[in-house]
Amino acid sequence: MPPGHLRTDLSLLRQGASLAREFGFRSLEGLTRIAELIERSVYEPRSLTRTAEGVVFTLLNPPLRMGAFERLSVLWDGRPVPPGSVTLALPGAGGRRSCAEISRAAPVTIPVGQRTTVHLALEPPAAGPHHVRLELRSVAIPPLVWFEFSDSLSEEAA
Repeated sequence: MPPGHLRTDLSLLRQGASLAREFGFRSLEGLTRIAELIERSVYEPRSLTRTAEGVVFTLLNPPLRMGAFERLSVLWDGRPVPPGSVTLALPGAGGRRSCAEISRAAPVTIPVGQRTTVHLALEPPAAGPHHVRLELRSVAIPPLVWFEFSDSLSEEAA
């Protein structure tokens, strides 16, 4: 795990402890419920599927914080997936975009309310649950947003 992630995780822990001290544990329970609601509204449950090329999953793109991003990174079970191995299938005229092509000069816009499919070219993953972290660097503020989910692989329909 890169040092920046550990620093972020520790900062989040400190902030959680501070909230618990100031407002009580019920406030942390409420924040957890909100986080779970957001997770269910961004990632399409059970869409993590094994394909001939690796895996694919679907983002529902609710009207939260979507927009233009200058970088999109994926960690699969804690290991970074090379940007050239990550492709977005955007709805409509968006077409397919490799994450290696995304930059500040050529950002990707993730449309609100329309499904986006994320393809990861990976060695065939083992069965069972896997953890995915999607990091999006925005051209706006705050610069980095991320989303995590865990799910078990389904098999691609024939």
